[in-house]
Amino acid sequence: MHDRKIICFLLGQATLVMALAFLIPIIYAALHERFLIAKFFFVQAMSAAMISSAFFSFGRGHRRRVEILDSAYAMILAWIPMTLIGAMPFITLNWLAPINAILESASDLTSAGVGFLSIIAPYELQLWQASLMWQGSLMFLVVLVTLLPEVSGCFGIELSLSQGQIFSPMFGQMSITARRVATVYSVLTLISIALFKLAGLNSWDAIIMAMRCVSTGGGEFIGAGNLYVEYAAAASMLLACGNFLLYFRLWQTSTRANIPINLKIFYSNSEVQFLTALILIGTILVSFTLFNKDYFLDGNLSFRSSLFHIISFVSTTGMTLGDISGAPDFDRFFLFLLVGLGGCMGSVTGGLKVIRLIVLFKIAAVEIVRSIHPNMMPSIKVNGAVVPMKVVGRILSYFFLCMLTLFVCSVILSLSGQPFSTSVVMTLACLTSVGIMPGLCDSATFMNLPVIMKLFCALIFIVGRMEIFAFLIVISSIKIRQEKSRWR
Repeated sequence: MHDRKIICFLLGQATLVMALAFLIPIIYAALHERFLIAKFFFVQAMSAAMISSAFFSFGRGHRRRVEILDSAYAMILAWIPMTLIGAMPFITLNWLAPINAILESASDLTSAGVGFLSIIAPYELQLWQASLMWQGSLMFLVVLVTLLPEVSGCFGIELSLSQGQIFSPMFGQMSITARRVATVYSVLTLISIALFKLAGLNSWDAIIMAMRCVSTGGGEFIGAGNLYVEYAAAASMLLACGNFLLYFRLWQTSTRANIPINLKIFYSNSEVQFLTALILIGTILVSFTLFNKDYFLDGNLSFRSSLFHIISFVSTTGMTLGDISGAPDFDRFFLFLLVGLGGCMGSVTGGLKVIRLIVLFKIAAVEIVRSIHPNMMPSIKVNGAVVPMKVVGRILSYFFLCMLTLFVCSVILSLSGQPFSTSVVMTLACLTSVGIMPGLCDSATFMNLPVIMKLFCALIFIVGRMEIFAFLIVISSIKIRQEKSRWR
């Protein structure tokens, strides 16, 4: 039986972050003497604060330990009030219809960034959209290192134990770990803002771009044609691909020993090596095909565009430099594959994650060796540490569930009249939190869906962001309670 008090407490924390996020558009509107809009967002912030206060009130006297079922319920239920609060400014300012606002809010909070909001919308709404992406990824990052290890048995992320990280269901330890990753996330955001400022953007545009890139939320690219802005965006998205726990370890090691940051710890990591090689090889391949197919007549421009889009889609940001739907089929298919991969474990990216792919490759290699030498007992190692069989089983289960969820959701989406190929691409875009795929699906594709299918896409966004296991645990617990009630 789950503990309603601790679930309410966790929901209160999530909605409190939402209330604080309203400060960004409020400050902008006040500084630019748009007091009516500032007052409007202030009312919205107070409403969110009241909802948070109500959750905290119901959550008084909660346990100091978070059980698996509590974690799963909190991870799923938190998205409901957050999505509704996030949709309210779009609805009340009459920029989006209610159902489109809900889908926009859900996609922003899950860092998909479908992008229904027009570029001529009030700047305060664009700030709100970017802040939804930022706080949604912050919530995911906190969940990733606190609640998710309990739900998923630390599949994949258990490998971070070799990095000196401790995952515990005790509230005190969870708070410490959450503060660590939140600090790293905030510092990377400040670094990104500084990069965009140095690139030539004004302060507010730099904030929007930093929140869009560090959160991997995507959206409209500000500063198109500016070489330095492109590189600043690529650097920010690349930072978002990394393991935030590894970032913290680098910083902690250097401060404790009072020595410069030892980058060898970072570059000796298997995930980092694999991701770096993939980006470099992918950039060379795509730039060659773009230049060879005369898509770009300038080799330098071809390389720049390829590097940007490879990083953008491997990070599941989905940000583009204009319309690339006319790019060669090989390049668009290659980006499609990168979206399914994602970045490192412990990052804010979506997708399978690099460490899981490495383990899957090693499992295949081990099985080949075992078929030749049946009596051998080979072990799977990553970063010099043996991967426990429980983690191996979780990774195989996760991969199977991803494939099954992709197929089932694609079939359901195809009932809306979409071609099955388009449904598959849309489902992958939702599950990986990339949102769009150039030439395959964009915001217009989602806009044309029936109402019920838009709500279904919002659900897929959440299921994909919470790594499927949490949703299945909640469904299983409901089914078990129903079966027990039949015997009473």
